[in-house]
Amino acid sequence: MVAVAYFGAAKLSLLVAIPPGYATAVWPPSGIAVAALLLGGGRLWPAVLAGSFLANLTIDGAVLASAAIAAGSSIQAVVMAALVRRHVGVPVQFENIDQVVKFVLVAALGSTIAATLVLPALYFLYRMPPSELLGNWSTWWQGDACGVLIFTPLILSWTGTIRWQPRRLAEVAAFSVLLLGATQIVFHGSGARTFLVVPFIVWAAFRFGQRGMTTAVAAVCAMALWYTLAIKRGPFAGEPMHEALLLLLLFVATLVFTGLVLCAVLRQLERAIGELESRVSQRTAELEEAKVAAERANEAKSQFLANMSHELRTPLNSLLILARLLADNSGGNLSAKQIKFAQTIQASGLDLLSLINDLLDLAKIESGAVTTLNVAPTAFSELREELERMFRQVAQERGLQFSIALDPSLPPSLRTDAARLKQVLKNLLANAFKFTPQGGVTLRIAPEGSGRVAFAVSDTGIGIPPDKQQLIFEAFQQADGTTSRKYGGTGLGLSISRELTRLLGGELRLASRAGEGSTFTLVLSLVDQRATVSS
Repeated sequence: MVAVAYFGAAKLSLLVAIPPGYATAVWPPSGIAVAALLLGGGRLWPAVLAGSFLANLTIDGAVLASAAIAAGSSIQAVVMAALVRRHVGVPVQFENIDQVVKFVLVAALGSTIAATLVLPALYFLYRMPPSELLGNWSTWWQGDACGVLIFTPLILSWTGTIRWQPRRLAEVAAFSVLLLGATQIVFHGSGARTFLVVPFIVWAAFRFGQRGMTTAVAAVCAMALWYTLAIKRGPFAGEPMHEALLLLLLFVATLVFTGLVLCAVLRQLERAIGELESRVSQRTAELEEAKVAAERANEAKSQFLANMSHELRTPLNSLLILARLLADNSGGNLSAKQIKFAQTIQASGLDLLSLINDLLDLAKIESGAVTTLNVAPTAFSELREELERMFRQVAQERGLQFSIALDPSLPPSLRTDAARLKQVLKNLLANAFKFTPQGGVTLRIAPEGSGRVAFAVSDTGIGIPPDKQQLIFEAFQQADGTTSRKYGGTGLGLSISRELTRLLGGELRLASRAGEGSTFTLVLSLVDQRATVSS
């Protein structure tokens, strides 16, 4: 098969041979030979030898000259294939620019072997004038170099899997017609028009890859040879033969090098994108696993806190009952000091119970257990009376003013989960009283936009610095390390309030200045359309 391909390509090429008949401006058999040895290994060199010998023997029947040319061509193909395999590999697709540069250098330097080895023998056989020796060497070298540059990548690129895409056929047809038109314009005019071919090589590289690009270059090369050597027209035909051949070589080499470099860059880009997508997918999978593990750990933690809270409250309730009985001193057998001790035990126990309740609420929320909503109409007047009754005594004990302002434009009630709403407002009011040493606390209930209501809890307390206003909504966090020591508390109230607000479908805002007080605003829909649901 290799011998037949070599023989057929050689016979076609010799139709445009330059005297004395052994060299052409482009010699495709050299590219075929190198590609065959790269794909099939060095064992195919006898086929190259046979094809070359038979092709040259049919010219004038000179056995010695044909044998010399066949030997030189075979040695050159073996050497070039070995160099390409060692330094480039088998470039079915060039992977980077280094491979392209090395291949071009091997093609340019390796193509000198056959001409250098064979021309001395032909010189003695045909008594070639010394003045023609250099010209024939140059033509031979150019033909082999162009053949390797054009046809080796072309053959290699067509050996891979061929997937025909019907949707590309229209683009291929349009490209072929436009390329034919461009080459007609180029080779019917001057050398200044050769740039018209370059955009088509770029187009082929981007859209059709190395296979399409090498095919386009081969077609342009065939047109250039036909017009330059057969019709004697085009940008190179007006020059002397040796100059025309040199210009033709530079033209073809430029197209091939540009196209191969573009294809290599695109391959690198495809690999980089593929690697990036692979890393992103791997990292995403790792993050998903980490997220699942974190959620499980968080759920286990919340479950543990919930269980521990229940276990702690049982004995604590007993302690509180006993402490209250001692503090009441119904038997009258305790001294004033002992009663004070009992009251201290009861107060501390109540603080501990409050902390346990907060932990239990937070654990339920984080574990997803708090999903029950008892949505029903809630009267604003009843809500005001309950909060007034609960915090009026606190305000009097701390010497603070306290007021609840209900906007008269509000409807009589809102539809929401009353228990959750009260829990949030109680947390906000309790915090306001805790961190307000003087002045007062105000709760304003007023419309907010269309169909919403705002519960604004304002105080004249210590305020919160801007850089701490997000931190305080996290569990166990307060504005600074000294706050908990001075005012007490664990920092769970706002975290619980934020999560309950989300459950109610509302939002919780904060406006504050250090030393001037704070305003926490809970905004809810007046009519929550959700039905009562449970997990």
